[in-house]
Amino acid sequence: MAELGLNEHHQNEVINYMRFARSKRGLRLKTVDSCFQDLKESRLVDETFTIDEVAEVLSGLQTVVHSEVESELINTAHTNVLLLRQLFSQAEKWYLKLQTDISELENRELLEQVAEFEKAEFTSSTKKPIIDIIKPKLAPLNEGGAELLNKHPPAAYMPLRDY
Repeated sequence: MAELGLNEHHQNEVINYMRFARSKRGLRLKTVDSCFQDLKESRLVDETFTIDEVAEVLSGLQTVVHSEVESELINTAHTNVLLLRQLFSQAEKWYLKLQTDISELENRELLEQVAEFEKAEFTSSTKKPIIDIIKPKLAPLNEGGAELLNKHPPAAYMPLRDY
């Protein structure tokens, strides 16, 4: 099975996010398909078209599909910001400052690893039942837990830089 180098809990969180993203992607693809279907049903009623009519039909379709794809790309970016916000908020409760390496987001090798992981998780017949994947969330510790962390930092603790 493909791995992402995460512990089981975090890997399950990634799988849940991927499930969410696949669902949203499927819905958007259906929307794009319906743009083409609507065009076929509403505009392609004649048997012959002039070059200008075909150009007009294609231009209209391009506008609709462009709008749909742009809307989804914007929504995906906003969804990712909300996900990062959740992660950073959790880290801030423990007085941690997480850093990201934006350059790794376009690393072809890493992207291929994620694609391989997704393929293994969603096409394998040996994947875990959904009931095993969705585990109850642990309640956050009281603020006193953060004080313990500050008193006893991990041995490999290295403060992160502020940008």
